[in-house]
Amino acid sequence: MYINYTAEERNQALRTSLTGLAQALGYTPVRKGSYYSLKKMDSVIIKDDAIWCRWSRIHAGETEGRGGTQIDFMLQFGNCSSVPEAIHEILALNNIHVFREVEPSKKEMPVKEMVLPEKSEGYRYLYAYLCKTRKLSPDVVSYFTHDLGILYESKQHHNLVFLGKDKEGVVRYAMQRGTSDIYGRTFKGDVKGNDKSHGVNIVNENSSVLKVFESSIDCMSYINLTGDIQSNKVILGMLSDRPLATFLQEHDHIKEIWFCLDNDEPARNAVLGTEKKKVVNGQEVFVHQPGLLEKYKEQGYDVKDSPAEAGKGKDYNENLKYYREHEPEKIMEMPFVRRQGRKL
Repeated sequence: MYINYTAEERNQALRTSLTGLAQALGYTPVRKGSYYSLKKMDSVIIKDDAIWCRWSRIHAGETEGRGGTQIDFMLQFGNCSSVPEAIHEILALNNIHVFREVEPSKKEMPVKEMVLPEKSEGYRYLYAYLCKTRKLSPDVVSYFTHDLGILYESKQHHNLVFLGKDKEGVVRYAMQRGTSDIYGRTFKGDVKGNDKSHGVNIVNENSSVLKVFESSIDCMSYINLTGDIQSNKVILGMLSDRPLATFLQEHDHIKEIWFCLDNDEPARNAVLGTEKKKVVNGQEVFVHQPGLLEKYKEQGYDVKDSPAEAGKGKDYNENLKYYREHEPEKIMEMPFVRRQGRKL
């Protein structure tokens, strides 16, 4: 996939909060009067939340990495190798995903190998974030880290790292999420080199039911609310059903699919379909665009719409937080079977 961008998309990237972007990459902005610096890197100065400079590079007379815009920040600190990639990563952090195919150049672009973040020796930040901030039970967290082996804490930034494995147990997909919410933002992004046709999977060959989620934390919250560790599960990491299609190709024992997505407009449209205007014979008419329920029902699966509970938040984690505060007795505090001593 070759990435291109429009002038408006570039302008959107340049309107992104620089302090928010820095925090999303794992840095800690610290206010110092009229500007910000970065904790443990105080030579970096952020002005007006839009421009940055690095005094150590300026004083040394260096020309590269001295400062600039949000795009330059991603090139310097975000492990981006080109301007298009930097713009794409910034927009992705703002949930504006830009994947535009353009004519490939004569020189083929190399395929990046996925390199997983180094693992931390423990789970201190992971448990603190998931249990205190996200209100998950320790048993559910241990189920993902120790029993399933699909979650660990990264060493450098203490991010959550969720792993998506294929049928042979090979990691094909990995995504990170920050363990701190600062300036209203949390870092969330795929590990470079991902195969986006795979998701985070939980497989049980003895069950014919598959439940589909947008995010890993929503899936964990659903398990905490219902105690369901029997059904198969696939976590898309987006609203595209590519990981679902791959799961069904690799596991032919599935008969029933539950769509456990968010209770917001984008997810409801994805599941139920939409009505779009089209001009037919000079007249505007509404044409139904099928959603996931119809698509997979036509493929022969029994389907069920099971969104997060309305009135108690837009997703299953917000549902869990609601019940923690208002009706804690309804949460399934069940003991999960653990494999003691197992390491990731």
